[in-house]
Amino acid sequence: MRVKAVIWDVDGTLLDTQKGLTAAYRYAVEQCHLPSKTDEELRSYIGPTPQTIFMTHFGLNEEDAQHAADIFRERYKSHDLFKAFLYPGVEDVLSSLDKAGIQQAIATNKRQDYATEICEHFGLDTYCSPIIGADNENKLTKADLIKKCLKELEIIDPSSVVMIGDTEGDKQTAKAAGVQFLGVNYGFGFRNIPGYASSPEEILRNLE
Repeated sequence: MRVKAVIWDVDGTLLDTQKGLTAAYRYAVEQCHLPSKTDEELRSYIGPTPQTIFMTHFGLNEEDAQHAADIFRERYKSHDLFKAFLYPGVEDVLSSLDKAGIQQAIATNKRQDYATEICEHFGLDTYCSPIIGADNENKLTKADLIKKCLKELEIIDPSSVVMIGDTEGDKQTAKAAGVQFLGVNYGFGFRNIPGYASSPEEILRNLE
């Protein structure tokens, strides 16, 4: 394989977390007395930080968005974190990359504490280290998280690294961090994009 390391997104790439995320967002929306949204609308928001979602889709200012994000995150961690499942074939991909000597890490907008917890729960930590999540105030961009991964992996040339994700935000993040990007069509964002992986199994073929 041409790449030396892979940095994974979590939501919509390794794990289908729709059920838990939409439940926690719905709770935060209700607690903050915000306009209700359908499950499909909430699903379409998944990807950016919760602060960004509350500012972009609910019109909150930065302070109120942080408050809503705190409610969301505490509810998600305490009630909805494990309402998720590995996409079929993901573990085989992780194992194959591991056996091929490809370093693997995770960069996710999930807050660091429950990013670690969910990855350990689903065994992702068996293959991926480091697992880098967001700070609570989201002062770090996702590009910053990728750069932290590169530092811990001791990668000198970021162009030898591929970030795998399911949204345009992931793609722009990879560009900002100077790494390659491979999209997946089965998550929350991309659909039928030529050259992207339509299943976890296709990821390996795209990395060859």
